[in-house]
Amino acid sequence: MQRRKKKKNTEDDVNTNAWMDTYADTITLLLTFFILLYSISAVDSQKLKELSESLKHSLTGNTNIEEVKDITDLKFETANTAYEDLSQKLDNIIKGNGLSDVIKIREEDRGIVLQLDESILFDPGRADLKDNSKEVLETIATIVNDTDNDVLVEGNTDNIPMNNEVFQSNWELSTARAVSVVRYFVENQSLKPTRFAVKGYGEYKPLVDNSTPENRATNRRVDILVVEQKEKK
Repeated sequence: MQRRKKKKNTEDDVNTNAWMDTYADTITLLLTFFILLYSISAVDSQKLKELSESLKHSLTGNTNIEEVKDITDLKFETANTAYEDLSQKLDNIIKGNGLSDVIKIREEDRGIVLQLDESILFDPGRADLKDNSKEVLETIATIVNDTDNDVLVEGNTDNIPMNNEVFQSNWELSTARAVSVVRYFVENQSLKPTRFAVKGYGEYKPLVDNSTPENRATNRRVDILVVEQKEKK
């Protein structure tokens, strides 16, 4: 007669340490969450320290801990708050002077761009400022003078080749126009020359394609970039 197999004790299969896996996963997720928060924002360092201490006590198994601080107590300040304030300030000045149709504002990663069409500043194929353009530039000089930011003046053209007695390429024309604007700021408005830089892009930095006369007119412009200040470490 075959001997009946002894029924295995199911209690031997119970893993009494299984809860540790769930606990470790939970703590890992919490740490990842707070690291993510810290990486995208400027956090109130004192409150973060308090929160870290609470987590530390939890990890070491100390049950006699202070209550974990509410996450809503952490103060977050986005790094570009000052940048947004400057953008709003420039927009208000431009609107206040009735120049919204003349000066367009673009926000880029580099900073805030004040865009002026060629027709406002120059005659076709020339780099001498029009007399009636100086009122617009005077307003921009006031804006620039009211900030500490560096300024980059960029000349741009369309893709129609340039070859006249003065300028043999769009490179030269765009650069000469940017220089004319900077010279006005420095020589006529007494702004510090150390704050300015000049670039001429020719036809190689278009905002739109050059397929129509209207688009080409849009690309013929001078961009005045108020450079976003980087925080010193």
